[in-house]
Amino acid sequence: MCFKAPHKNEVLRVLFDPSTTGTKRMSVWLTTFEPGKGPGLHTHPEPHEELLFVLSGKGTERVGEEVREVRAGDAVFIPPNTPHEIVNTGDDLLTLLVVAAPPGPIEQELYVHRLNKVVPTLHVEF
Repeated sequence: MCFKAPHKNEVLRVLFDPSTTGTKRMSVWLTTFEPGKGPGLHTHPEPHEELLFVLSGKGTERVGEEVREVRAGDAVFIPPNTPHEIVNTGDDLLTLLVVAAPPGPIEQELYVHRLNKVVPTLHVEF
């Protein structure tokens, strides 16, 4: 399944979640952000954690008070109740593999407009 969440500037392709594969403790998706875009500063309540793995592109990630540049191959952990945001600072799509655990409210914010198919241009170099 693929979705667009315009209020978060996000297009995502669901890989695993309770509604598609029956996973009970996590959801996994690919998400993309256009240059200059990101979901804005936000927080997920306890017990929700996120893991981000940058597949392509580059950006600036803020987790709590820490701000750092991220690019392909970088991983980010976001604890519950921690303000965070990412912004695409490159000229190409910023593509992330996202793991959210447990599943629930995070997905409800993102599964806004269902799309037939998402095929981001993905070039991964390590």
